Amino acid sequence: MAVSTHEAERSIEPARFPLLGLIGDPQALKSLSVEELESLATEIRQLIIETVYANGGHLASPLGVVELTLALHHAFDLSRDLIVWDVGHQSYAHKLLTGRRGLFHTLRQKDGIAGYPRISESPYDAFGTGHSSTSISAALGMAVARDYRGEDHRVIAVIGDGAMTGGMAIEALSHAGHCGSDLLVVLNDNEMSIARNVGALSAYFSRLITARPYKRAKEDVSSFVKRILGPRLSQTASRLEKSVKGFITAGVLFQELGFNYVGPVDGHDLPVLVGLLSNLRKMQGPILFHCFTQKGKGCPEAESDPMKYHGIKPPRTRYGTVQ
Repeated sequence: MAVSTHEAERSIEPARFPLLGLIGDPQALKSLSVEELESLATEIRQLIIETVYANGGHLASPLGVVELTLALHHAFDLSRDLIVWDVGHQSYAHKLLTGRRGLFHTLRQKDGIAGYPRISESPYDAFGTGHSSTSISAALGMAVARDYRGEDHRVIAVIGDGAMTGGMAIEALSHAGHCGSDLLVVLNDNEMSIARNVGALSAYFSRLITARPYKRAKEDVSSFVKRILGPRLSQTASRLEKSVKGFITAGVLFQELGFNYVGPVDGHDLPVLVGLLSNLRKMQGPILFHCFTQKGKGCPEAESDPMKYHGIKPPRTRYGTVQ
């Protein structure tokens, strides 16, 4: 890894972090069961909380994306596949799983690891992102370049913390839908930027999340329609499938932009995330995967006041605790 640090790498306490201590790179996750991944999520949260309380930095946002990060690393092959994080401070768990565990205590310190993805820091950081709304455009560029070269790796943009409300993100969605390249956009929807999101698009996402009666219960819409009409779908049946999909998911906006919409799902439900992302990896074309998450998950103070704990300054008098 191309990061210069003023301190040597530090091993973590095996008794407190037994699983995290085994993860040197994302490939090590492949052998873990879902139950072990859930335990690993708790360990990751505890180390993030302790490090941020000691060094300062973003707290509530990276805590909310731990399960999603684990599921992405488990489902995809990061020796080939590319993930673009937007906004960049979602990437703390990603850093812990990609060879920087021993340097995590230098987070945001002089000559230490950055609080955002940094291309020069790790080959697993596909794009340098801060704030915000740039991930879909960057990921689309990578996908188009991949297609031009005749390669077959996957490209994922993880967009959250209000970044989807930026004009660049909407423009990139329109462009991606037009191009039709294989691209997965993961919307990490915690209903917040630093403070709670406002505006028509935010209200639309809120309606998607709260429209429970229209959610399919872990069921693929295509299978649902085929079961009703038979496996050979006529043009009429195909139109019906799109209509049913729009009715059940209410993701009409993204479908009209050329995306297959999946969601919304609980972004902390690891079994569901692992299963869905493993299947989405095999699908073609632009896909938007909508997850709803809790900003500050696992830290009571940050859960109760995610705006205050969006970022904190050192030093703090005590460490938070994972629940």
